[in-house]
Amino acid sequence: MRKDKWFLIVNPASGSFSKKRKWKQITTVFDIENIPFEFEFTTKPQHEYELVIQALENGYRKFVSVGGDGTLHHIVNGLMQQKIVLLSEIKLAVIPLGTGNDWVKTYKIPKNITKAVQIIKEEHTVFQDIGKLSLLHEQKTVFFNNVAGLGFDGYVVKRNERLKFLGAISFLVSTVLGLMRYRSSEFFIQSEQKKITSKSLLTIVGICQYSGGGMQLTKDVDATDGLFDISVAKHFTLWTLIRNVAGLFSGKIVNHTEVETFKTDSITIETSQETVYIQADGELIGTGGFSAEILPEVLQFVVPKSSDEI
Repeated sequence: MRKDKWFLIVNPASGSFSKKRKWKQITTVFDIENIPFEFEFTTKPQHEYELVIQALENGYRKFVSVGGDGTLHHIVNGLMQQKIVLLSEIKLAVIPLGTGNDWVKTYKIPKNITKAVQIIKEEHTVFQDIGKLSLLHEQKTVFFNNVAGLGFDGYVVKRNERLKFLGAISFLVSTVLGLMRYRSSEFFIQSEQKKITSKSLLTIVGICQYSGGGMQLTKDVDATDGLFDISVAKHFTLWTLIRNVAGLFSGKIVNHTEVETFKTDSITIETSQETVYIQADGELIGTGGFSAEILPEVLQFVVPKSSDEI
């Protein structure tokens, strides 16, 4: 039965795929653990969408994203946009082989292939919230499972497109280079809880904890509480930002006096410049402003039972 088989969507261009070596390790562990599976390699940008639809039509209901945050992002969008089956019938697991691997950090899913496959075999799942983001300046809707943002983090993602060959340190390099060039914009933020007008470095709309290669820009996250965790970094000068680079990665940045945090289930963000970059799950998706709403506990992810077992 194909419903009992895992369908692996594999991105061979992911940051640490290492050509055939990692793939051989993955298939070997699946065989040793006696886990039935089929697979397809992506061969073009956003090929994941087509592969998701084909797999669902062929009866598959259990998926594994083999790649980075971008691969997972596109699979999630394929699953959220399809009309073939109920989302509650689908399970989605991850073997992290990307550059940033940010989503897996929240759940402590290891990079070790054998341990990641063991988690898949156990099939412990959590129904996680998903964000639905609508761009204000074009007819485009994007779903995200980790973090979306507008401003400096989008700028870092844009710069990182040319530096992915550096591997895991590419986001750090992109962040440092971005510090010297990025200029803050006026943000107009509106939700039921807050109305903010301020010159801002960035605004983060978070479901999970990590983004940008390990930056922690959200506070008190809970990926199943039906609420976004919003962080607005206001009035940051270049010098202030440089002094707080370590805080971007330790999470202490959210305690800075110029960072405002709150929770909400929907938000609209506009800017004074339509060229401000928007990122979702580390993917550059457009410029300008957006509206976002949360869809509570709609997609079932395979995660460890507890961090102690990894």
